[in-house]
Amino acid sequence: MNKAETIKALSEDLGFTQKRTEDLYNNLVHQLSEYLANDKSFSIPEFGSFHSDVRDAYKSFNPHYRKMMLLPTKKVVRFSQSVALKDDFNEVEL
Repeated sequence: MNKAETIKALSEDLGFTQKRTEDLYNNLVHQLSEYLANDKSFSIPEFGSFHSDVRDAYKSFNPHYRKMMLLPTKKVVRFSQSVALKDDFNEVEL
């Protein structure tokens, strides 16, 4: 599901216009991104929690240049799913 499909589905469920739904969506994503950029964590009940972390520098092989490269320290987002999401996801038959 891409952004346009998400906004369309949300607007139908909420009864809002697609423009209003897109504004709400963009504001939500912006606020959550700001929280993570400022090293604050947050959780969405029955979905999971997000937090920012620092990944240390490490060596990795670059196949294009055929040599080892040192990748720098980087800030990354970590996600931990909730038990409710895990249970709902595993109930689906394969």
